[in-house]
Amino acid sequence: MKLHYLLLAALPCLPLSVSAAPSSEESITAPETHNRELNVGDKAPDQYKRDDQAIQDWKAKGLPEPEKESHWVRMGKHYVLVQITNGVVLAIQPAS
Repeated sequence: MKLHYLLLAALPCLPLSVSAAPSSEESITAPETHNRELNVGDKAPDQYKRDDQAIQDWKAKGLPEPEKESHWVRMGKHYVLVQITNGVVLAIQPAS
């Protein structure tokens, strides 16, 4: 019985893990990242910084003009705006 009370007394001291979902920003799972979720602000795999990955007809796909030193790439079912200099994900949009 004393052990039962000891366990109950220790409960408030245990850390609670809270899994915060991304706010209003969309996230995706990139196929090349082994199911790692990517959010705006995360670093994309280096291959997406290369020019050969860039979507050239971004306007035809209804995407906004890429920001300076960035380009749109396709990751699975999403278009991702990647900053060329450091690989940071600037925006994520579903592919149509």
